[in-house]
Amino acid sequence: MSNTHQVPGSEPFPPEERRRKKRPFLVTLLALLVLFISCINLIRLIEAIRTWDFLVSLPGVSPLYIALTGLIWTMVGFPLAWGIWRGYPKAPLATQILVPVYALYYWFDRIIIAQTINASSNLLFAIIITVVVILLTFWTLHISKEYFRQYD
Repeated sequence: MSNTHQVPGSEPFPPEERRRKKRPFLVTLLALLVLFISCINLIRLIEAIRTWDFLVSLPGVSPLYIALTGLIWTMVGFPLAWGIWRGYPKAPLATQILVPVYALYYWFDRIIIAQTINASSNLLFAIIITVVVILLTFWTLHISKEYFRQYD
């Protein structure tokens, strides 16, 4: 049964609350990038557990380090991707903190692994990509401020 004679202003949600701001394309890409990196870290965790015995036999990095870092970044990344996707107001600050932290982790991880394998062949490319991703992330968050203010 439909109530076609509803009193104006008695709607369950005012029109401005019912309409969500359209997600900017760059925010969509950022959320998908965070989701992708989270999935890579989930695979890192699963593979570390699955191949534990093999990894223990190798010199260098402990499988515990590989598994724990995979777990941590999975647990951080999925909620962050969801917050960016949904436009939660705290997502930009969390992203501005976690992206540089992840970049530092990446380089720390790369340096540790580079000690056991020759990983310097694409060093310049990796540096450029790291800088570009950080700059594009901050720029995307800057130009998308309104999208993240929809819950204020």
